Amino acid sequence: MRIQLALLALLSASGALQAAGTERPDLVRHNIDAWEQDIGYSGVVQDGDLLYLSGVACEGADMEAAVADCYRRLTAILQRFGADSSQVVRETIYTTDLDALIRAIPGRKRFFPDARYPAATWVEVRRLYQPGHLLEVEWTVRLRQPR
Repeated sequence: MRIQLALLALLSASGALQAAGTERPDLVRHNIDAWEQDIGYSGVVQDGDLLYLSGVACEGADMEAAVADCYRRLTAILQRFGADSSQVVRETIYTTDLDALIRAIPGRKRFFPDARYPAATWVEVRRLYQPGHLLEVEWTVRLRQPR
């Protein structure tokens, strides 16, 4: 019983430290666009060898154009960190038209050479941040370790 109480006290103390705003030293926040500060988020958060890319929202004449725009922009972000699409481990897509996104699958697949696709979830939503946005894509990326 005493061990359980000591463990509970230790867990409570660690939660209090996190709540006080302490942050792991290897957690680095990167801004991709200047307006991120205005809204209050980071475009990329790096936690050790993991990158968490905030949703990149895109619009276009149609879903194929929006998909191409999103994945070009996401690829450019990966390149800033010396990464490529083969390192994307998780993808979440929010779209206002899931049927159109399904028809755009061939365009999306071109960004994943050798069919190295991430785990993925696609969700249809009523709208995104701007009314003209057709989709928003979030990625989790594992960086390669130096050899």
